[in-house]
Amino acid sequence: MGASEKTKMLLEKRMENKITKVLPEKEEANEETMIVLKKELANGETKLHCMSSGDHGSHSYARCSCTQKDSMDAARKEIENEDTKTLREKEMRKHKEDSNGKSYHMNSGDGPYSYAKYSRYQKATVDTAKKLLVEVISDNLDINNPSFGSSNTLRIADMGCSIGPNTFIAVQNIVEAVTLKYQSMQQNPQDLEFHVFFNDHVANDFNALFRSLPPSRPYFAVGVPGSFHGRLFPKSSLHIVHSSYAPHWLSKVPKEVMGINFPGSKNGKNYCTSSTDEEVLEVFSSQYKKDVQNFLTARAQELVGGGLMVLLLTGIQNGAIFSETCSGMVFKLFGSCLLDMANAGLVSKEKVYSFHLPLYYTTPKETKALIEKNGYFNIERIEILARPVEHESPDYRICSFHFRAAIEGFVEEHFGKDIIEELFERYTNKLGRNSFIFDEEYRKEVNLFIFLRRKNIEYSSEENPEAEIEHGEGWGTLKGQLDV
Repeated sequence: MGASEKTKMLLEKRMENKITKVLPEKEEANEETMIVLKKELANGETKLHCMSSGDHGSHSYARCSCTQKDSMDAARKEIENEDTKTLREKEMRKHKEDSNGKSYHMNSGDGPYSYAKYSRYQKATVDTAKKLLVEVISDNLDINNPSFGSSNTLRIADMGCSIGPNTFIAVQNIVEAVTLKYQSMQQNPQDLEFHVFFNDHVANDFNALFRSLPPSRPYFAVGVPGSFHGRLFPKSSLHIVHSSYAPHWLSKVPKEVMGINFPGSKNGKNYCTSSTDEEVLEVFSSQYKKDVQNFLTARAQELVGGGLMVLLLTGIQNGAIFSETCSGMVFKLFGSCLLDMANAGLVSKEKVYSFHLPLYYTTPKETKALIEKNGYFNIERIEILARPVEHESPDYRICSFHFRAAIEGFVEEHFGKDIIEELFERYTNKLGRNSFIFDEEYRKEVNLFIFLRRKNIEYSSEENPEAEIEHGEGWGTLKGQLDV
């Protein structure tokens, strides 16, 4: 046997081992996944059967949809590029560590603590904003704008849609407002088609989102995964952008707060336990300013000239001290529960001290300055919304469930599943013992309604507007009042 034949046999043996590792039970799996889609009638309902999903199961379509020849070719390519792949994975891990970027999402599905069940406070704000939304669209939507009138399709994007149902309510409100505008101008809205893009992080449960789509919706729906802190759409492709209860989530935990020499980590502090620490909050404020600039600049590129943007933001009153607000004390109570569990030996203190939520509560003054600094939008309306009735007398248990629906994923990723039930039980009980934080004197949160119009100026790729807005607010401590 010649050297070339031995080499060929060795390569084939290595490929066979590789295929066996990648595609166990490949013969049986191929047979099971040959039928891709079919409809059948069962109990009077039409059911849609799909391919085996995921990339981990031995019988997933992703693994078993190729022929043996395709598998051999894939194995050969994998062998030849093994070193390159390893190097690339190392670089990706390093990039992730450097950027500390995360893919955030609310609790998915329809479980007992899902965001779909516990987001009624957010829904109440969307409902409260509807009257203003209809008014500002009526006043500012220019249907004679060539960018709007060149097509019968109006494209709307909701940034940070989560899994519903609030995103559907917001989009429906926009569609109705636009339809009313067309009718008021003696235009036939029947000629208009709506194309709606639902955006959120890649980890968002888009399956749950699309399962709950309104069946008689007056628009075509598309999912767009990715962070809204960067570009998601082609230039000048959107007409209206909406985002509700989303921009206060940061693109990442600031790397400065994770540094070993940063006082917030060295002295055992994090965002939850140190909501009164000026230096910790200043780092988060700086990250928020960068994120807002990236968000606005990306939307400026994606919106047509004269395009509209509606933002519903949660924040605190001008001059308010975060630690003396209901929200600030909620985080402090949650942080104290983590410390209690650390002191009891249920979780390491190092884990607690390195846990940070990528959140920031802005003020109307700060946000207005950031928008003006960006320069691509006219502020047509900025108002503080009236507090919805659902916010007036909050039940501490319901508040705890809302909090869990929003942050459980972060907690589980950092600490694991084992502490979840006990942690949130401790938190609910502690919230009940400190119900005074819901008193009016601490209710200094605000819901901002911001309506922007894209200026008719060209975006320059060389521009990178960076806000240098001083925080201008004092930070204080509410001492001796929390039963922790």
